Amino acid sequence: MKFKSLALALTCFSAYSQNTLSYSSIESHYNNGVELFGKKAYSSARKEFQNYISLSAKSLNPNKFNLANAEYYSAMSSLYSKALDADIEVERFVLNHGDHPKAKIIYADLAQRYYERGEYKDAIRYYEKALSNRADNLDTYEIRYQLGVSYYQLGDFQNALTQFDYVKGTVIENAVNAAYYAAVINFRNGNFDLALTDLRRVENVPAYRTEVPNWIGQILYKQKQYDELLSYAEPIIAKPEGRKYDDLALLAGEVSYFNNNYEKAALYYDKYKALKKSNTSNQVTFRHAFSLYKTGKFESASALFKTIAGDKDEIGQQSAYYLGICALRTGDLNAAMTAFDVARKGTFDASIKEEAQYNYVKVLVEKGNNQQAIVDLQNYVKEYPNGKYVDETNELLSEILFETNNYVAALKYIEGLSRTTPKIDEAYQKLAYSQGVQEYNSGRFANAIQYFDKSLVKVSSRDLAVQAKLWKAESLYQQDQIQAAEALYRELLTSSDKIARLKSQYALGYMSFNNERYSDALRFFQDFKSGGRGEASLQTSLDDANLRIGDCFLMAKNFSQALQVYDDAFKGNTSGKDYALYQKGMALRYLGRENEAKNTFDQFSRTFPNSRLLDEVLFQNGNLAMEAGNYNGAINTFSNILKRQTNSELTAHVLLRRGIAYSNVEKYDNAISDFKQILNKFGKSKYASEAFLGIREALSQANRSEEFFEIAEVYKKNNPEGSSVQGLQFETAKDLFFAEKYDAAISAFTKFISQYPGSVYTPEANYLIGESYLGLKKTTEALKYYQTIVNEGQLEYLSQAASRSAGIYFEKKQFEEAARNYNQVVNTTSDQREMIVAYEGWMKSQYELKKYDQTLELAEKILTTGPEVVVGAKNRAELYKGKAYMGMSNWASAKIQFEKTIELGKDVSAAEAKYRLGEIQYKQKEYDASIKTMQELASNYSDFLEWYENAFLLIADNYLGKNDSFMAKATLNSIIENSENAETVAKARQKLNAIK
Repeated sequence: MKFKSLALALTCFSAYSQNTLSYSSIESHYNNGVELFGKKAYSSARKEFQNYISLSAKSLNPNKFNLANAEYYSAMSSLYSKALDADIEVERFVLNHGDHPKAKIIYADLAQRYYERGEYKDAIRYYEKALSNRADNLDTYEIRYQLGVSYYQLGDFQNALTQFDYVKGTVIENAVNAAYYAAVINFRNGNFDLALTDLRRVENVPAYRTEVPNWIGQILYKQKQYDELLSYAEPIIAKPEGRKYDDLALLAGEVSYFNNNYEKAALYYDKYKALKKSNTSNQVTFRHAFSLYKTGKFESASALFKTIAGDKDEIGQQSAYYLGICALRTGDLNAAMTAFDVARKGTFDASIKEEAQYNYVKVLVEKGNNQQAIVDLQNYVKEYPNGKYVDETNELLSEILFETNNYVAALKYIEGLSRTTPKIDEAYQKLAYSQGVQEYNSGRFANAIQYFDKSLVKVSSRDLAVQAKLWKAESLYQQDQIQAAEALYRELLTSSDKIARLKSQYALGYMSFNNERYSDALRFFQDFKSGGRGEASLQTSLDDANLRIGDCFLMAKNFSQALQVYDDAFKGNTSGKDYALYQKGMALRYLGRENEAKNTFDQFSRTFPNSRLLDEVLFQNGNLAMEAGNYNGAINTFSNILKRQTNSELTAHVLLRRGIAYSNVEKYDNAISDFKQILNKFGKSKYASEAFLGIREALSQANRSEEFFEIAEVYKKNNPEGSSVQGLQFETAKDLFFAEKYDAAISAFTKFISQYPGSVYTPEANYLIGESYLGLKKTTEALKYYQTIVNEGQLEYLSQAASRSAGIYFEKKQFEEAARNYNQVVNTTSDQREMIVAYEGWMKSQYELKKYDQTLELAEKILTTGPEVVVGAKNRAELYKGKAYMGMSNWASAKIQFEKTIELGKDVSAAEAKYRLGEIQYKQKEYDASIKTMQELASNYSDFLEWYENAFLLIADNYLGKNDSFMAKATLNSIIENSENAETVAKARQKLNAIK
């Protein structure tokens, strides 16, 4: 209102004053007050008016007109100067001058004062007085508007609405504001038609244009005028032109959602979410996510479902279910399984619970986790005997039993069935075969044989039957059931499976060779060589067979052919070249071509200075020197060999030959020393008797014959007759050992060693004591006796004892000692299988010691020495090359090796290689790639439990790397609930606690 009437009155009063011809001293106060009031000096003006009023009261003839005006001006000055007693002065003026033209107006001015200060209760009191008995005009409409606002501010919406309704139809400026207020109150009161009418009136008013669309949208939604709502909303959402439409977008999304128009719903929900920065209700979030899901935007839908899928309510359970469906559509089986697992555990929506349970099992099957799928399918049938999917579940249960990886449990289940089908028989064969392979890889060969036999009961796959026979034959061989193994290998010679036939020929070749049936061995190796030509997977074995063919010719004294084979092998083989060159030299010796033999041996020394055969070559050069009468040269050569080693069987032979050479140059004391070493240290070797004769001759020549009788006693003790008491006692102790009466055997052998110190049987006694303790699982005690053999160089059981020691040290994680003993095995054994096993243990020890260069060298030794003689050795060598590169942070080379390992076959090495690939991807922050790799591992290698469970732990780590704590937690909770491995559960709990 701004006091327009007051300004007009002031002008009139000023004019009147200016027309006065003379002023008294009293009137000067009045005129000064008017002048100061005009200049807005309200405090000073009020003083002048108060002086005028005070002086006029004492006057005999006061100017009543000016006096009334002075009281009015004083009251107004008090208002304008915000005097504390302004209301009192206003009330006094109205009381004293009720008929004054300004008596009503001044109430409005006072109310305005309270209104502007936000003191609405007082404002209402004076606005009501201002309107009392006053006709409507523009000023009263303004008063009514401010009165309505005051009521509104105090929450008295009914009285406020009365005033706004009165004003909104007028022509004053605030009429539109009154209409807006009326709309808000009517909306609040549920009078939506009235509210809508008022909002329509103001929707194009600039002040309300931005806000009105959301209000109109809400009214139309509450009136269920959904079509009209969309007609109104869509143009504004498409072209807002500065208008707010966040709620309007939400309402349009809701209407579209419930009309099943998910395309539009998703669009409007997206716009709402972009505009609304505050949290959205779970219900709206669910409908938004569901709309995205229905329109195929699965990743966007997943992101929203994840935000509420962990809530313990109906919406949370439903969100988890649809999160699983989205994950299925994007191919993320692990995420799908995790989400379904959460949904199936909810208790709020029974229908969703059943759907989630069934879909969870379907994902398990698709991932290849048939073991867990069987359990959950059986649980589904128990929980929902009349369920929606009970028929499908029974069918699926039957199918996955054929492919289960829980072999033992699955076999028992099938064996308990009253009848079987061809599919079940097929599954049984696969299960039994797979379990047999697992038992073999674990070194439980007797168990492996049993399962391979089970797989051959009902043969559905002839190819699998061939493989079972091949593995069974290998298991029999490992059990020393040589005849049974040979019979099975011979049966496989007629197999239609080329590789199985070739492997059988190779195995039979070795069996025949080891039994000195060289003509049979020759035939098998030649057949293997001709049949296997071009088979890349058998190349190392083909090289080895080529050498064995030469050996067969050599043993048959067909030296010319042997020479040709060895020469060809040296030129053409990719492995075993040092052996070929050594044997070539031997063949030349046997042909009497000594000069060529020596040249060949010299060539060997230059070409293969680090070969394990170098001592043999030097030994042959020493023999050639002796045969040429160059005894001193021979002595020097033999001495060089002895400086290099002291514990191999060759040592005894070298000592013998050097002793003979010393005798030939009449250095009898030296000769006696060498012969004594043989009798004392290698008394049971085949060289002992010749050394015994040699020492007798040397003692005689040295005029020391009196010493012979003492030596003879030692020789006699080391070579007792079988019927002697010592021999019988030892055989009795061995009987206890072979009867597995280990405690009694230990006692007997210990007593024997005490009774016959230095006996030739002592190495064997020590070894069998170690074996007895091992049978009792007392590895520390066993190790003591194995190490006695190793440390004393007791030749006869040196390689076996070193091998046992190495294995025990490795289990105890004493890898330096394990490596030392594996090295001893390599240096002493002549058995290729033992050598490969030792190389493998040595390689693993070096890896554990983080000696990655040595690990690579030993892996390469395995690959070039003939890994096929030990099942899986090639795969493990390739794996450890990858692990060594990984330890060196050479990720590219590591990946190549792991891929190579995977290509070699589906075994535990491939499973670990797959895990290591995922681990590298995780380290390189390739989280999605790592998750995919681990999902492939879980699908294809679930029978290798360690790596299967590690895969899920790594998946959880990857989700954390992606800042997806929901999936990480769900994955870890699933591990905790489903794993039977305490160590795995502990790891999962630790990771889960770290997240929380």
